[in-house]
Amino acid sequence: MTAPKAKARGRPRSETSATAVLDAAYRLCADGGLRDASIQAIAAESRVSKMTVYKWWGGRLPLLIDAYLRQATLMLPISESLAPADAIHVHAQQYLVALQGELGRVQLAVLAECLSENGDAGLFVERYLSVRRTLGAQIIRQGQRDGTIGSVRPAEALYDQIYGTMFYRFLFGFQSLDEAFVRALVDATFADAAAAIPVIPTDRTAR
Repeated sequence: MTAPKAKARGRPRSETSATAVLDAAYRLCADGGLRDASIQAIAAESRVSKMTVYKWWGGRLPLLIDAYLRQATLMLPISESLAPADAIHVHAQQYLVALQGELGRVQLAVLAECLSENGDAGLFVERYLSVRRTLGAQIIRQGQRDGTIGSVRPAEALYDQIYGTMFYRFLFGFQSLDEAFVRALVDATFADAAAAIPVIPTDRTAR
């Protein structure tokens, strides 16, 4: 019996089982937050052993980040066929909708787990944000090269201004985070001027 077990540990993980674990982790976190998304609960929901989950991910934090990454990739594709500015406009509006739903709840939970476990969001940046930021910056640079995006500031700075502003307003519950605000934000950021954030009446209250 010992030899077969040793051989099994060396085999590549089943993609079907891995997907089941990721989906279970995301679903449990979206429905009940970190409290309900324990490794034990994820293993039971996915019907993959707890030992196997630990072997594949090493702990809950990298698992939750990968679960978030999988769902965000499915929900928030950045088009490479649209004109660059249009692609970012569409993506930013999709991100707005996602933030206000379960993806936003999971993102906050994952960031809370990062801060609780490591004291910073470094692992989230490494495993998720840097990938998405790089792709978004590539699209923006393409628009700068073809002249459809007027700002000459670094593409990463433009990306950060758009998505950082959106996340800040989402995190603190400012009511003016809506479709019109996001559209004006992207237009102002891509403009040839100093890319000022659009003027919106000051929020007196948060959501």
